[in-house]
Amino acid sequence: MSRSPSSLLFLLILGLSVALVLWWTIFQVHASGELAAAGQALIAGDIEGAAHALGAADAADLAVVAQRRRWMFGSEGTVFGLTLLGAGWLYTASVRREAKLRTAQDRFLAAATHELKTPLATIVLLLESLRDGRLPDDKRARYLATGLLEAERLERGLDNVLMAAGLRTTAKATRPQPGDLVSDVRQAVQAMQPRALATQVEIRTELPGNLALRRDAAAMQMVLRNLLDNAVKYSPAGGVVHVELQRREDEARIVVRDAGRGMDADELQHAFTPFWRGSDNATGGSGLGLHLVRELVLAHGGAVSVHSDGRGRGCEIAVRLPLGRTE
Repeated sequence: MSRSPSSLLFLLILGLSVALVLWWTIFQVHASGELAAAGQALIAGDIEGAAHALGAADAADLAVVAQRRRWMFGSEGTVFGLTLLGAGWLYTASVRREAKLRTAQDRFLAAATHELKTPLATIVLLLESLRDGRLPDDKRARYLATGLLEAERLERGLDNVLMAAGLRTTAKATRPQPGDLVSDVRQAVQAMQPRALATQVEIRTELPGNLALRRDAAAMQMVLRNLLDNAVKYSPAGGVVHVELQRREDEARIVVRDAGRGMDADELQHAFTPFWRGSDNATGGSGLGLHLVRELVLAHGGAVSVHSDGRGRGCEIAVRLPLGRTE
């Protein structure tokens, strides 16, 4: 069974402490033997023999031996003390890191349970209602549309979890191929339109004719759909989500802007932290969306930033991707 880093550090500190105790014990036993031999020599009136027993060349050299040992004890004690303090600091840091990881895992389990179980429960309820066969045609169509949206939400949540696991276990997260970024944006917007219509949110785009770029098409769809999903999710009914794609010198810039819930300073600081969902978790989510956006954009050699003027004042997320070679 594998041990945690804090357990290994604790065993290291324990082993070091035992080694120090053994070293000091052996030294003291040896020093006691020297003192005993020196005492016997002094009883016999042999001062030179006592000096030799204590490691001095002669009686006059005893002061030098004493000074040397005093320096040795002080320096070794300082080194051992600093070593133990350093090991203790590493142990404390390791324990805190593991505590943060456990907290993040707990947040993830709670968020994933909500994100995956909620649409599943809704789908089950809708299917049970459809099974009874008592719904009028207009409600049946609406129930089916809602069920499809919930199934899509469930699929998106699973995709995020699987992609996050893949990023942790795979060194190369993307496989760039030549393509058109404008087409990618349009595909993502089209995929998010049913969800936007269901929540009465309009998605407006400002796109050039085309923009050639080497990118991983699947990863880019995940980036765009997570950005759009967040913008739609946090926009009020009747709100508008703006999507802009621009070419600026040697990079492409994608901006997704909404006028919804916005972020406070603490949320901006942790926007890309995995499993972190803010102080109020009313809207659900696994806390992986923006984290995956950042990781996938970084894998493309790009950068992502988020800006908000505060709660209730909307949010803007900008993705910058290097154009580089297109062939």
